[in-house]
Amino acid sequence: MSSQEIKRKLIENTKILIQKHATVTIKDIADASYVNIAAVNYHFGSKEKLMKIVIEEVLGELKRFVTEQVINVHDGKTTEEKLEKMMNYIYNFSLENVGLLNYLFLSSEIQSESSSMLIDNFFADNEFTQLVYKSLAEAMNIHNQKEVFAKYILLFSSFCIPLFIQISQMKLHGSMKIEMFMDPEFRQYYIKSIMKMA
Repeated sequence: MSSQEIKRKLIENTKILIQKHATVTIKDIADASYVNIAAVNYHFGSKEKLMKIVIEEVLGELKRFVTEQVINVHDGKTTEEKLEKMMNYIYNFSLENVGLLNYLFLSSEIQSESSSMLIDNFFADNEFTQLVYKSLAEAMNIHNQKEVFAKYILLFSSFCIPLFIQISQMKLHGSMKIEMFMDPEFRQYYIKSIMKMA
């Protein structure tokens, strides 16, 4: 197996592990990839550097979906239908990536870097945020930039409440999922309620 294949395997296995666990050790990553611990350090320098790459990739996938499936699609769907599609995706993303988001928001291992990653990806003046602001302004016929930002913050933060409740439960009881959040009927009510507020 080539060096690039081993690196890819380590990244993909780390993604899987942190979907399922609040904390992941370097031994967990090595065992899941059938390599020794030294291989992780050899290819990435440290577990923290590997985690940063994994988080960047997963956030990149989220941003690509929002851009390709919601912002850049002119499929005749109403604003509400597009926003609902985005909210459904973000909601499911949060449920499926609780461990990863725990690292991003709450882990002390990469806390200073993870805070910067969150700001850089979702709040800094970049291509993605400009597209989102423009799309929201057009879809909701808003001309005031502060109002656009307020709507964005509301939509962005809407998935954080279930996420933080799940992370708290996970830390207390070792459980990754709260059944209520997995319930399709609850999800529909939750997203519809957010849509009314937005």
